[in-house]
Amino acid sequence: QSNLNMAGSHCGGSIGEDGPSQMALEDIAAFRAIPNLVYFYPSDAVSACRAVELAANYQHMTFIRTSRPATTVIYDNDETFEIGKAKVVKKSDSDKAVVIGAGITLESAMNASKILAEQGINVRVIDLFTIKPLDKDCIVENVKACGGNIVTVEDHYPEGGIGEAGAGVLSQA
Repeated sequence: QSNLNMAGSHCGGSIGEDGPSQMALEDIAAFRAIPNLVYFYPSDAVSACRAVELAANYQHMTFIRTSRPATTVIYDNDETFEIGKAKVVKKSDSDKAVVIGAGITLESAMNASKILAEQGINVRVIDLFTIKPLDKDCIVENVKACGGNIVTVEDHYPEGGIGEAGAGVLSQA
């Protein structure tokens, strides 16, 4: 086993100005296949700082997927994060679906929830924080609470991405 901490910048299609040759659209799939690796996908500056801290103290391999575009800071500086623990960032008693995002896609998920709320449709929004390990309990519990309806917001190829990881969790629930 190796203690190796890696970070990848400019991942996904959100870096459009650099062109398709610069987009890492398969990194989630590739790194999910590595045993004992923790894959962080922080959504803002605070969660990115916590990901670096957690990675530095993890005894195997880690990968932190960072984004090039500026992101809104959604977490307070004293927010705690754990490996394998997602955050429910928006929730109501009348949620019709779960929208899962991470990293750059969390802001899109939050924006979609606002647009849907204006139309009278409430959705729950989850920030995964780590893609590997996934917070299986959080995903299953919240999807069940929302009638089994789930949407993943992806900045990756469909194969091996967040949607496929979530489907794997739900298939075993």
